[in-house]
Amino acid sequence: MRVFLQEASMSRTGTFLSALLFISLALSCKDTPKGDAILNVHTFFGDVKIVNAGGENAARVGTALKAGDAIITGDSSVADLLYGAAGIIRINEKTSISVTQLVSPDTKGDTDLSIDRGKMFVTVSKLAKGSSFKVKSPTAIAAVRGTTFKVTTGESSSRIDVLAGKVKVNPVKEGKVIEEAEKIVEVNNTVTLDVKAVEKIIERKQEIEVAVLKTEEIKEIREEIKSMKPVQNLSPELEREIEQVAVEKPEEEAVKDDSAEKREENKRREALERQRAWAEKQRIERERLEKERLEKERIAREKQEQKEKRVKNIPTL
Repeated sequence: MRVFLQEASMSRTGTFLSALLFISLALSCKDTPKGDAILNVHTFFGDVKIVNAGGENAARVGTALKAGDAIITGDSSVADLLYGAAGIIRINEKTSISVTQLVSPDTKGDTDLSIDRGKMFVTVSKLAKGSSFKVKSPTAIAAVRGTTFKVTTGESSSRIDVLAGKVKVNPVKEGKVIEEAEKIVEVNNTVTLDVKAVEKIIERKQEIEVAVLKTEEIKEIREEIKSMKPVQNLSPELEREIEQVAVEKPEEEAVKDDSAEKREENKRREALERQRAWAEKQRIERERLEKERLEKERIAREKQEQKEKRVKNIPTL
């Protein structure tokens, strides 16, 4: 059972790789393939291999991938793939991706990729009607028609972050997609699924939980997308998608400001609640002490009355 995984934020090594990737892009643009290649290697750095029926070969700029092929990145290695003129896919280090089904972006049908482990970023412009782009792990599948999202997969959990458009997420168990357990994940939201979560969703009919991305997480993804250097002959829709996602929107600044105000308001409310709780505790303590005082006085009175009665009952000589 595989699921989307959450990884640590991009390290200095990742930043260094991005800089080297820019150099590789500049040197390799003249070799970008032309023609009808649906999915091909645009640029790469480090140890990147293509595995297919013919065996395992080192990746080359312009290599076309077909259904049944896999691309694997080693340590400190990165590869960018072009999906026709409609998509760009960043494959980070220590990642294994398989091409299950491949259809041209302007043709009706589904393109399916499987991620066994690692991390990938996908930016896809709006596809033809009746088409979708899917990324699948053994316990989850994400389907889109046009969006930007990040998928991270590991041994026990997986994660999908959405920065543009919408992503439909379904759990998968033993290779079967659980169609009735569907969730639409929208902009700046994230879903994390581990083995236990998938079991609960299936057995207890629970909904897939969606969380809001943190500001620093959004910034990290944007920086990764910015490092995907623009490519010639991309569709205008894809170029706009990349540009819009890479730049922080004014309304998001407003959301952050609003969030700061809400945090301050929450702090004030929490402080007021603490004061009220303290005052209530003091009131209860005063009442307890008063009851104890009255009880002691009552007992003392009773003892005094009993003493006086005994004195009265003593016979006089």
